[in-house]
Amino acid sequence: MNRGRVIMIGLDGATWRILRPWALAGELPNLKRVVEGGATGPLRSTLPPLTPTGWTSAATGKSPGRHNVYSFFRPMRASYRRQILNSRDCKAAKIWQIANFYGRRAGIVHLPLTYPVDRVDGFMVAGMMTPTTARDVAHPAELLSELEREIPGYTLNVETTTIKTGRLEEFYRDSVEHVRRHRREMTYLLDRKEWDLFWIMFYNVDPVAHFFWKFMDPDHVAHPGDTPLKNAVLDCYREADLAIGDALERLGPDDHLVLLSDHGMEATHTNVHLTSWLIDEGYLVLRSERRQTTTEALYRAGFQRERLVYALKRARLGWLPKLFPERIKDKVPRARKTFKEIENNVDWSRTRAYFPSAGGRAIWINLKGREPGGVVDPGDYAALRDEIIAKLKALRDDRGRLVVRLALPREEAYDGEFAADGPDIALLAEEGFYFAEGIERPVLRPNGTKNTEKSGNHQIDGIVGLYGPAVRAGFDLAGARIIDVTPTVLHLLGLPVQRDMDGRPLEEALDEGFLAANPVAYDQARIDLGADDYDYSDDDRGQIEARLKEMGYM
Repeated sequence: MNRGRVIMIGLDGATWRILRPWALAGELPNLKRVVEGGATGPLRSTLPPLTPTGWTSAATGKSPGRHNVYSFFRPMRASYRRQILNSRDCKAAKIWQIANFYGRRAGIVHLPLTYPVDRVDGFMVAGMMTPTTARDVAHPAELLSELEREIPGYTLNVETTTIKTGRLEEFYRDSVEHVRRHRREMTYLLDRKEWDLFWIMFYNVDPVAHFFWKFMDPDHVAHPGDTPLKNAVLDCYREADLAIGDALERLGPDDHLVLLSDHGMEATHTNVHLTSWLIDEGYLVLRSERRQTTTEALYRAGFQRERLVYALKRARLGWLPKLFPERIKDKVPRARKTFKEIENNVDWSRTRAYFPSAGGRAIWINLKGREPGGVVDPGDYAALRDEIIAKLKALRDDRGRLVVRLALPREEAYDGEFAADGPDIALLAEEGFYFAEGIERPVLRPNGTKNTEKSGNHQIDGIVGLYGPAVRAGFDLAGARIIDVTPTVLHLLGLPVQRDMDGRPLEEALDEGFLAANPVAYDQARIDLGADDYDYSDDDRGQIEARLKEMGYM
């Protein structure tokens, strides 16, 4: 049985639409080496194609209905306030837990939803959805201080307030430097620590593609012409490509490299404000009286939280907001009215359906007996849902283009023991359309015209690349799904695929001789996921919510 090691590199939001041409043109020479010497192809993501959902499916080999991560947030059961997920919300064993069960050591670095960190046999550094000021972000605990000593300026996350204040040049420079630091972190850990499975995720290639797509795409509706930012996305991937090269150099004779993304990326030309659509269609109702709150008064006066924070930092007063709790800071409105800023003004007694998050890309029915103040009788549920789906499928823009590619009822989109926690209507937009957060008019509006707007967004096909002695060279891999990654990696590690996984090992990409000598084995490990629940403190929750809002997910 093969006992080789595996290095996994995650590139959040990576798409072959831009990476394959860049690789073959020599702009990304290490990726070109993987394309020409390994097996590569599209990787079908989850529904929705979203960071926490996609990476969790990649790590578990299971679909959302079996791991229970559908979005950044838990379903609204106890209250109408969105509650952010953490690592304890995943209800399925992850690949590092499985590898540990069979005696292999794992190093997991910056995957989303890994906070609080697991006490893994090996090491772990948390990723996205970790509180900004948290110090308990690594296992073993002293690893964080070690990384800070070795890598000047080391941080888990790049500063994102630059996005919401339109300072794209600054965000671009910070993002490239952030990828560079995490590349140094990767090589340090690969060289200094013991591991059989090493998985690092480079996140910042995703937001750079979100906000800089228009600069590289002359066909984008908001393309500004030739500017110094035209190569921003490529520059970020050039740094990631160097990390791929570093990993290739460290492969032993029996080791493999696996590249993957959680979803793809495409140009977007139109924002679709589904909350506004639900209001116009009478499914979501705001309170009839316009409440004269402090927030509304500040908004009308031109005060915006992002601008205020930036001004305080310029005045060397960046510490000042930390003195106030989030409930006070939330009185200062943000640049865009998000769902969070209207949730207290929703008349839930007359609201039948709601769209609580751009990230979730789903509509929920305000169901009696399930939601805190549900009003839709279970007997009316199916007819209401079918009515909304039919209207969404008929929605067109002023050029006659269909807006919604998929609108599926929950039972068609998901199965598994946690399918009941999935959204009532799962959505996927047609190419070029983006389900945007908050209330805007008109419902369909050209996007990317402001520096604070996304001009690229998720699409369902990401990337996968396998490289190493067991992999067929130059093989075009078709039909791979994100749930197939963990079964494939387990087999490359010489470990059995778990019988309860939805995915399968990608045997067609592997050499026949390797498969003959190493036939796929199956087993079912008994892994204790732990019963300890965890919830963020109010301050930690506020920090994570602030980042999600700055990224347009809340």
